Amino acid sequence: MIDNPLPDQVMQEMDTIQKASDFEDYCKNHAIEIAKHYKVHDELHEDFAEWYHNYMSQNPELFEPTFILLDSDYIVDWWKDNGEYFDDFNSPYMEITK
Repeated sequence: MIDNPLPDQVMQEMDTIQKASDFEDYCKNHAIEIAKHYKVHDELHEDFAEWYHNYMSQNPELFEPTFILLDSDYIVDWWKDNGEYFDDFNSPYMEITK
């Protein structure tokens, strides 16, 4: 009997897709937590999360899925790269009012 490799290939492909989806979810959830912690405008959370996911995809050694590194440098780097595209905001951070 000949062993059919197709089911194994399909399962490997499905595993790869699931891992990529999990990685994206982890990255975006981490990014939103970082944005909330540093009081980034709510309207900018999704854009920051997309940038953070792309950044972590290019630098996977920096990503740790078991904890969230609350580092404002990510926001600073994102804003340097993309701030010019947001005409409605002078800064990514919300004003703190008392």
